[in-house]
Amino acid sequence: MSKKYSLSELAPIMKETLDANGEVSFISSGVSMLPTIRDRKDTVTLIKPQGKLKKGDVPFYLRDNGQYILHRVIYVNGDTYVMRGDNQWVNEYNIRQDQIIGVLKSIERNGKTYNVESKEYKTYVALLPAIRWAYRLYSALKRRTKNFIKYLFKR
Repeated sequence: MSKKYSLSELAPIMKETLDANGEVSFISSGVSMLPTIRDRKDTVTLIKPQGKLKKGDVPFYLRDNGQYILHRVIYVNGDTYVMRGDNQWVNEYNIRQDQIIGVLKSIERNGKTYNVESKEYKTYVALLPAIRWAYRLYSALKRRTKNFIKYLFKR
């Protein structure tokens, strides 16, 4: 029988393992990183950050409110970072280096591992702004079409 643990229980063990230059893998939960990381389906592997993060990195960090988060670096502002989930529109500001626990090394999906250093992954990340723009346009058109149809049938 397997036992479930909360991230707050596992975080000290994860940090200790990463500090010893190890890797930590777990099944991610949440929808903020869709479609890159699927809720309770994909396994993410973290490593210890090697120096300062750069735009596009996906760190696992602890918010000041105690929440553990896996989001992408959107901007580097001196000593702090601006983060955002791939499935979100609102930025999170002033994430400090001391909040960073680990950084994404790879994603395992359906038995296949996607390393963040691979050409395939880097191409995907480069296309993310276009994907986000296309999705936003699609959502707006869908909403306007729905509202227009409602308007037509109210008459």
